[in-house]
Amino acid sequence: MTLVLALLLAQASAEVPATEATPTPEQEIADLKERLLELERKVEDAQGRAKAVQDRMDAHARFKVDPGGYLDLGFFWVQGNGSGVRRDLEHFGSGNRYGDILGSWVLIGDPLSTTINARGDAADLSDSRAVRFDALHSQGRPSFIINTANLSFRASLDNTWFVSILVDLLPRERIFNGGGSVGDFIDVKMASLRWEGRFDWGFLTINAGKFDSLLGIEYRTQEAPQRLTVTPSLLCRYTCGRPLGLKARAEFFGKHLEIAAALTNGSSELETFPFSNETDFNFFKTVSGRVAVRLPVLDGLELIASGAVGAQDRQRDDGVMQWHLGAAARLDWGRLQVMAEYVIGRANGKDAGAVPCGTAPCIKYKGAYGLVGVRLASYFLPYARVDWRQADLRSGFDYAYMSDVLRATIGLRYEPSSRVAVKAEYTFNAEFTRLQIPNDILTTSFVVSY
Repeated sequence: MTLVLALLLAQASAEVPATEATPTPEQEIADLKERLLELERKVEDAQGRAKAVQDRMDAHARFKVDPGGYLDLGFFWVQGNGSGVRRDLEHFGSGNRYGDILGSWVLIGDPLSTTINARGDAADLSDSRAVRFDALHSQGRPSFIINTANLSFRASLDNTWFVSILVDLLPRERIFNGGGSVGDFIDVKMASLRWEGRFDWGFLTINAGKFDSLLGIEYRTQEAPQRLTVTPSLLCRYTCGRPLGLKARAEFFGKHLEIAAALTNGSSELETFPFSNETDFNFFKTVSGRVAVRLPVLDGLELIASGAVGAQDRQRDDGVMQWHLGAAARLDWGRLQVMAEYVIGRANGKDAGAVPCGTAPCIKYKGAYGLVGVRLASYFLPYARVDWRQADLRSGFDYAYMSDVLRATIGLRYEPSSRVAVKAEYTFNAEFTRLQIPNDILTTSFVVSY
């Protein structure tokens, strides 16, 4: 019996596993450290993924595209044949200035004096030689018109980079050329990349692409919703074009001083005028600049001096120069709006042997305008404008212009809402020559912004 009990105890002790050794405190500390490092790696990984998601969300929030634009409908009627020029068949002035050119190619008046919308489209160009794309060709008949179907896109890439695109869709009369024709067309008015930066001393913007002019002040309100009037002044052809190149603008002292400069392919004249281009014809670029002062003693008063100089557009000689100088003022004081501007300029042109201005056309010009508008109640803004332009333009023996035109415009703007404007105006045209042209203008504009 004793032997059996001894054998059972020996078997039981053999089946019980040996107890593991108890870890030392140093081993426990090392294990805890390893686990802590593993947790830290997991937390860092999770934080990295969360930051990447947040960065993508922030970038998406900063990237905004704001589509917009406006529709400008109108009705117009211009006296005579709708044109602002006539041939000097009776030699009213060619004997004094252009006696070596046939009277039939000496033009009196201004081809853009019969503009009927914010774009500056003339009702009819008729005998005009310097401006030839006669998209309306109304021939003096009253007509309804879609002045502009405008589209705009403004994209904010982040807090410093912005893209602006402005396009006009234009239903127009077909102009036949042989077997084809030109009808509706698209005008890319602006395509600009802008960088903005704020500093202790002020504010800086840099533009690249096709952007607003630096000359004068009218360019700021040339789009139909912002323009007080229906039509531009006689000077807008020199200052409202949008050149292509680089521009920098800086503001100091709380926006009381502005200094801007640009380096562009061509001048700031309208594309329809023969002294502008987008793709440059020469090496020497156009340099333009502006200095504006906003006086703190009278809030709303701005004084501007601007100018430009460069190789004359649409010809290849870098030694043929083109320059422009101007002064402008603007006052927004309560219900009163006032703008005034004076300009002077010249494109020297180039002779072809004994033919003046035969290789490249030449022009010298000066002009001024004044505009006054008064807001009555909340909806009505009657306005009056007087503008004058004197210019001599010659292109060899092909043609010459004698322009000395004064216009007086009265109009009314009605704003039933912030996105709707109804405008109507009448312009009296007068030529300071012995030849008077019947070309007064009645025009209207119904603008809806979206």
